[in-house]
Amino acid sequence: MPLLYEINEHKKDGHKFAQITGFEGRIADLKVPEIIEGYPVEAIGNHAFSGRDDLVTVTLPETVKTLYGFSFHNCKNLRKISLFDSLDDYYDGVCRQCDNLEEVDITIEKNWYEVIRNFLADNDKTLRFVIHAENGTSCLTFPEYVYDFNENTMARTIQFSIAGSGYAFRECVDRRKIDYRQYDGLFEKAIVDGSEIAGDIAIGRLLYPVDLSGEHCHIYERYVRNNSRNILEGLIREYHEQNENQEILDNLKKLLEYRCDIGKLKMRLFTQEDIDAGIKLASELKLNFLIPVMMNLTSKSADSPKIAPIFEF
Repeated sequence: MPLLYEINEHKKDGHKFAQITGFEGRIADLKVPEIIEGYPVEAIGNHAFSGRDDLVTVTLPETVKTLYGFSFHNCKNLRKISLFDSLDDYYDGVCRQCDNLEEVDITIEKNWYEVIRNFLADNDKTLRFVIHAENGTSCLTFPEYVYDFNENTMARTIQFSIAGSGYAFRECVDRRKIDYRQYDGLFEKAIVDGSEIAGDIAIGRLLYPVDLSGEHCHIYERYVRNNSRNILEGLIREYHEQNENQEILDNLKKLLEYRCDIGKLKMRLFTQEDIDAGIKLASELKLNFLIPVMMNLTSKSADSPKIAPIFEF
């Protein structure tokens, strides 16, 4: 087995478990097994995969309880981690300097959201969480933020400030829950950070509306309608850049079929002009599979006139 490991004895109760210490050779999609030599895999060791440039996705089993320090540190091409809320210990630097980490897919079975807090504290870049919990699946994007330190030489003090909305969004996650209303209430701040971040947040909440109020739903719908062309083309480019990722395609289909209430009418998010522009872009990028999908949905998606921009919140 190219997966490197050691069998350890637990200090508290003496049970034996496997701890992953590395991988021999190169691997893009790492899937850690639940059992090795009859022992549960409970830990990923210190620096086990630190500095690797081959890892793209990592899938950890529910048996894993500990991620030791810098276990995936500086994995430059790591894009996605899938795991459970089974973690009891998350040590410093697990995913630090993983600059391309985009998504954490987590299954919540113990109502333990501390795992999400740990990832957010360890990485100040933009992170998207797909959260599978008892109340449904949600998709939350947390923007990046930057600590800013300015020295006041006259007063001999260091002035501290935070740039970006990401820190405020991280405050929405508690050990035992996520405050979705607080998260949604920060959307106006995300808009200031940029259209790409705001678009990701809006799409995630509309497609996976766990605890989404009617008021915030309308705000997200308005934003998507007002930025429909850019959002559609952004999804198509992301689909292309991620080698025709099936999840992106599924979300694109859902958005094209999405209906929202405008007065007494059921309207779609994208106009015929938006879809025509999307088909043209898909053709330029040689996304031959995507073109017929969009053309098949054209007749269904072109039933709404362009809605005048609405900016109030």
